[in-house]
Amino acid sequence: MRGCLQATAGFVAALFVLTAVTALIGYNLIVVATDRETVKGLFTGLDEVVRQTAPALIIEAARQEALARGITDLPIDEGQLQTAVATVIPPGWMDAQAEAAVDGLYDYLETGDPADAEVTLDTRPLLDSLRGAAGQQMVTAVIANLPPCTSAVPNFTTVGNVDIPDCLPPGTDVQQISSVVHTAVVNAIDQNPELVANAGVLRLPLFGNEASSSLNSERQAQWARLQRNFAFARTWGWTLWLLPLACLLLIALLVARSLSTWGHWWGWPLVIAAVTVLFFAIVTPALLMFVARTAVPPPTDPLALPLRQLGLNLITTVTDRWLVRIYFQAGILLALGVGLILMAFGVTAVRERGY
Repeated sequence: MRGCLQATAGFVAALFVLTAVTALIGYNLIVVATDRETVKGLFTGLDEVVRQTAPALIIEAARQEALARGITDLPIDEGQLQTAVATVIPPGWMDAQAEAAVDGLYDYLETGDPADAEVTLDTRPLLDSLRGAAGQQMVTAVIANLPPCTSAVPNFTTVGNVDIPDCLPPGTDVQQISSVVHTAVVNAIDQNPELVANAGVLRLPLFGNEASSSLNSERQAQWARLQRNFAFARTWGWTLWLLPLACLLLIALLVARSLSTWGHWWGWPLVIAAVTVLFFAIVTPALLMFVARTAVPPPTDPLALPLRQLGLNLITTVTDRWLVRIYFQAGILLALGVGLILMAFGVTAVRERGY
């Protein structure tokens, strides 16, 4: 009978290790993923990414246009473009919009109210910058880096309601053309009905505003499922700990007949679970970075380099915040387990000495 109880307790102890490892990993993932402040912190530094990417996009477009005209050597003032982009984007504006987007998303995920299912972006600081001297400097930098024309009359590319020349005729007054284009940009901003109606504050519905009601309903159903899963994980994620606790109680009922047996039967499973989780936590960052770098190798296109680095930074940030919780909780389990084992050996030693 005793052997049967010990065999059953051994099975339950193994089940405890499995469920405790799952609870430590899974519950902390849920906590990190459902915390809006943690998610906001992931997008810090978007300003820098845009400042790196936007000039590269302009340069690439100019070079492609030059190649189309048979020009292979196009001098481009990258410093001028970098300065113009840095000037036109208000400091911290991109980070603030990312935080606002996260707030809008989490407002809906936390409440499930369709009235909260929108993301609000405040474009007023950027629009004011585009209207002013910074916008003029940005337009001038773009115009100045256009390829020279091979014909007397340039072609024009329409971006929104603004006509931008594809090239610069010889002897062109860059300031004059940039002034015309900048005026057109300002007029396009001031005449945009959506911007005018909302005073520069854009409200983007999560469900979309497609004309097709069936497509809209399908998207709404997808968001509703995501919201339910989010609410369920956030509300009931802690129940992952119930099964490990139940395993410990069952072990105590099956085989704990003294302090020494109780210390061993609880202590060793706690230690094994803690060491397993700590080992997993140690190898996970390197494994995740290896998988990420292998799945997305370094791009040959320089435009994608900042975006790839941003993605790697996101993985690192999430992993670091998850690991802080893992190390703390696994450390508690390890300390409890070691304490119980030492207690068990101490009780046995006292008993053997006849104290």
